[in-house]
Amino acid sequence: MSDCMENNHVPIAAIIYKQLKEETLSAEEQALLDEWIARSPENEQLLTRLRDGKEWAGYLSVRVDAAKEAKAYERFAALVKAGADQPAVAAVITPVHRVHFMRRWGWAVACMLLLSGGLAYYFLGIGESRPPANPTAATVPDIQPGKNGAILVLADGSRVLLDSIRNGFIALQGGARAKVVNGTLLYEVQGPDQELLYNTMSTPKGRQFQVTLPDGTGVWLNAASSIRYPTAFVGNERRVEVTGEVYFEVKKDFRPFIVAVDNRAEITVLGTSFNINSYTNETSIKATLLQGAVQVSKGGQQIVLRPGEQADVQQNIRVAKAVDLDKVMAWKAGLFNFEDVSLEAAMRQLERWYDITVIYEKGVPKIELEGEMSKDITLNGLMNVLKELGVHYRLEDRKLFIVP
Repeated sequence: MSDCMENNHVPIAAIIYKQLKEETLSAEEQALLDEWIARSPENEQLLTRLRDGKEWAGYLSVRVDAAKEAKAYERFAALVKAGADQPAVAAVITPVHRVHFMRRWGWAVACMLLLSGGLAYYFLGIGESRPPANPTAATVPDIQPGKNGAILVLADGSRVLLDSIRNGFIALQGGARAKVVNGTLLYEVQGPDQELLYNTMSTPKGRQFQVTLPDGTGVWLNAASSIRYPTAFVGNERRVEVTGEVYFEVKKDFRPFIVAVDNRAEITVLGTSFNINSYTNETSIKATLLQGAVQVSKGGQQIVLRPGEQADVQQNIRVAKAVDLDKVMAWKAGLFNFEDVSLEAAMRQLERWYDITVIYEKGVPKIELEGEMSKDITLNGLMNVLKELGVHYRLEDRKLFIVP
């Protein structure tokens, strides 16, 4: 049995978690909690911080499965033997530091937080009132998170900014009406004979948007992405072009739906749900299938994906099976997923969402993160969490400096 279990922190974690959810404690639970609080000033201080941090609930979470619990026990045992119950980031010293979001409270309390299932790391280091280390830092303006918005280029070349349009008519192009309904761009095709006209929707950094194509296919664009498509699908195929990261829910039709990915690959489907990540500053194109079947083509190579598989397209196509779909689709759910993600890869996500440039003053720290964070948080709010984990930064205008 682990030291965590022997020290009986799991019941306390469950009790604290129950209280933070504003559920009524039983008399026995209240007695256990009171006893734990009285055991040391540190326990009382921790509980105060957790209570004060409730407003941040939902910004961060850790999903812990049995395998990760076992690894956590090993990590904490190693930390105890090394005397790592001093204030420090709880990360095993390896060539690459894997940072789990827990800090300061010693191995036993950190283990308690890990095992609480949903309590996790998001309260630590947040909600504590402390003076800024650098007086000038308090005057630096924060950067707000991204939001819905896009630029629509019509067939005649005119541009429409969609950021502030919640509902309204956009344009009549040939026999197709473009309008925004509840923040989604829609096309209504009037009549069977349509002129072949093209629109392009692009999301700058810090924006995302949704469009329903003329055939009823739903398309979600992540930040710094684009899609070019006809205002009416004419002929024997439905063809679009994309860059960046785009999620499709393709309407079933006898005509194949073809996605040209940044002139580097093609995906052919009839009716399915899939995600494409083709950012040019990532190492490869990744096409992930959620439902149905798709064919991924690169040069003369063709691969058919099944649900849960991911094609990694570089010079050739490699297929990964049993991909974590929650991780792939976190962006659409309003989350950053940092599970097994390097700090550098995480910073690329922040660059796109906050429209910033990340600069490493002394090279890229060899850190891997685990966990999730809401995208609905200011940049300073997010970075202050990472700062508690040893990632130090300085923000100047829209430049984020990662400092030693």
